[in-house]
Amino acid sequence: MDVTDSKTLLDAIGKYCDGLEYQHGNKHRIGAILSLINVCSYYESKHFSYEAEKLGHPEKPVLISSFFGHVKMVCEQSLMFFICSEISNSIQARPLGALFDQIIKEGYYDKAIKIQGKKYELSSDSFEQSFGSLQDLFVNRYDQTVGSHILDFSISMFSSFETWITKISESYKDEMTKKYTLSRLKKCQKHLDDYENAKTEEEETKYFKRLRSVPGNYLSFPDKFNFVMGKSKENNYPRELKEDKELVDFLRVSRNSVHNGGIHKGSDVELTHNGVTHRLQQNKPMYHEDYNYLIDLYAEVIDIYDAIITSLKNEVDRDSLRDISIHD
Repeated sequence: MDVTDSKTLLDAIGKYCDGLEYQHGNKHRIGAILSLINVCSYYESKHFSYEAEKLGHPEKPVLISSFFGHVKMVCEQSLMFFICSEISNSIQARPLGALFDQIIKEGYYDKAIKIQGKKYELSSDSFEQSFGSLQDLFVNRYDQTVGSHILDFSISMFSSFETWITKISESYKDEMTKKYTLSRLKKCQKHLDDYENAKTEEEETKYFKRLRSVPGNYLSFPDKFNFVMGKSKENNYPRELKEDKELVDFLRVSRNSVHNGGIHKGSDVELTHNGVTHRLQQNKPMYHEDYNYLIDLYAEVIDIYDAIITSLKNEVDRDSLRDISIHD
């Protein structure tokens, strides 16, 4: 094909790309993430399509925000990451130099930076190293960025789940608070009695530590999740409740590694799901033989959420399942 202008160049690039074999790992991830989006769309239709029609206005469309919509937004970020990676790889990141050159020429990036509010001039070597670092990032450090992205994906997915489970728990706020508050008061009373009856200083110290370990009025996410799952059990939860709680707890502990730069600081934790064993080892980042195994766990979380709201649909406040906005 003769290349004479930008159009024929793009046609030539398109023909070249059509014949490429793209990276297996990224194709696998893209396919799995697309499937997650399809699952969420199915559940959106199942739970909210009629409601959207009922609340709709011919000139003012209704937007319903829900757990499923949040998951789709998280998945779309990952799709952008992996698809753009494959597009870049297919042409060997050739536009990188031109893009960097335009950023410099148009003044978006120069040798002047600010250190503690004061202007500082980069040396020519430091400036040139910036472009070299970009090239190295795209060529040699891509796998590291994938690992970081998967951590971000996991954090965002679990945060979406946590947000909407918390909304559901608000439907039982008084009952839930009373349950945990009374339970903790009883523990406090027991530890106080033990402390008052202690015969040695060592016993006093032991019971005082136990008293201090009793949580206050704060309800953690595990408190809220366990309460909601208990309610779901009372309403014929259609899945294996114990297994689902273990899966969610494993992902919660994994998500908490964000506070340590992705490193798990707690005791070793293990979860086996669909024949695959997932491990969190102390002082190590979570390792996956295949990142799609983690995506599979979050596919399970989506099904768990559907099972929860299906079992509780006659109990919970509808506003705890979705936010509605009408657009002009």
